[in-house]
Amino acid sequence: MQFSILLLSSLATIASSAAIEKRHISAWPEAIRDYFSSVSDRVYELRSTATRATPTTCDMSSATMPTISGLPPPSEGLSIYHVVVGRGTQNYTCDPAQPSSTPTAIGALATLYNTTCLSSMAPGVFGRLTRSAILMPTPKVGQGLFPANALASGHHYFTGSAPTFNLHTTFSNFGIDFAKVDTKVPAPSNAALGSDGSKAVPWLKLIVQDPPAGSLAEDSASGVKEIFRVNTAGGSAPKTCEGQPASFQKEYAAEYWFLKE
Repeated sequence: MQFSILLLSSLATIASSAAIEKRHISAWPEAIRDYFSSVSDRVYELRSTATRATPTTCDMSSATMPTISGLPPPSEGLSIYHVVVGRGTQNYTCDPAQPSSTPTAIGALATLYNTTCLSSMAPGVFGRLTRSAILMPTPKVGQGLFPANALASGHHYFTGSAPTFNLHTTFSNFGIDFAKVDTKVPAPSNAALGSDGSKAVPWLKLIVQDPPAGSLAEDSASGVKEIFRVNTAGGSAPKTCEGQPASFQKEYAAEYWFLKE
């Protein structure tokens, strides 16, 4: 089946889900309204092109990763391999005895939702996704990421101090990558806030490292060289520990772009 038809069907499903609750749309956050508006526009565009010959897989040559001043571009010779939206929490600790101290980041835990084709075929829709996702409840296990209905392709967590991206599930295997932060740049001033008002976490360029000792050989099979975290929403800790418990979480959403040779 032509991929444009598959994407059209997917977007139409999203659009129809919005129509069911049309009488409530005025009460939705602006980011959600904008998202469904962009979906409707893209469905209209795809309806006029769905009969054209298209490959059954995504052509990522037209996908464009967001950039920001200070964040280095991908290294020469790399191409986009996989794109996901992460939805989860940034985790912190505090010393209640020192309320003026700065919270300590202790990693993150997120589910990664496969948006590879969406990022290429419908970039206008995709670019609004983190702003929308951060305002919605974290999906339960087995659920897709609302409002895109994207399915999980893995999880993000930390192995020791190494950011880990485990893209191996029952249904797909895009490898497991262990990374190290290369560059950190503050998110734009207009980046989406969390539902609790927390500011967006920084944008990152990460370099993939060798798997830790004791890891399985297949853990390094993806061939990914660099990972970028962009279009972040929420997740930042308050400036001080005043009023915070010994450990706490801040919900966030972000795009992660995986590049390989």
